[in-house]
Amino acid sequence: MALILLVEDRADTADWISKQLREGGHVVEVADRRVTAQQLAETVPYDLALVDLHLPDGSGLSLIQTLRRAKRVLPILILTGVDTDDAMIAGLDAGADDFLVKPVPSGVLLARVRAALRRGGATQMDVRSAGPLALDRATRQLITPDGPVDLSTQEYLLLDYFLAHVGEVVPRSVLQERLWGASFETYTNRIDTAVSRVRRRLATLPGARLVSIRGVGYRLSVTPVPDAA
Repeated sequence: MALILLVEDRADTADWISKQLREGGHVVEVADRRVTAQQLAETVPYDLALVDLHLPDGSGLSLIQTLRRAKRVLPILILTGVDTDDAMIAGLDAGADDFLVKPVPSGVLLARVRAALRRGGATQMDVRSAGPLALDRATRQLITPDGPVDLSTQEYLLLDYFLAHVGEVVPRSVLQERLWGASFETYTNRIDTAVSRVRRRLATLPGARLVSIRGVGYRLSVTPVPDAA
């Protein structure tokens, strides 16, 4: 499972692509504007991005260039209806890893995504931390005083997102979309179950806890680790 940012302004196209990716086992977040995509990409640890070239508030090429200048090296695939050599050359020169022409068959889309994920990127090779909490994003393990702890996919995605938004209230709807997609029924207790599992992981790390915000969602609260004497 990968966390994918889809940058596409046409709702019907975004819905279809999202459906194919989710059926392929991935988690998808959609941005329909360049500025929204840039804000998300700067704060959320995506595994891969799919970017349309023509957006209402700017060029997909400029978005890719901005992300590369910011040292974001996650795989980026261009999705466009422009089938010309010049467009392909411009996209690859801007920093894209692959170039797909819409409409793209579902099988081809998923195969290209798998190939890009296998190639990987440096965004996976770091440790995200806050206070006593540290998450090795290369191995998807929680680092504890007793050694690394393997996490399930849901536990990893939740912790990674909470660490990217320490101190912020994360709505249940965001967790719903991140883990199960827009079709997930909010009245079930699956979010509560997933959060409970994360809380059990944090129980071994004094100073890190998930606070329930009644009727809204959750907030990751951490206490800074004291400096060594």
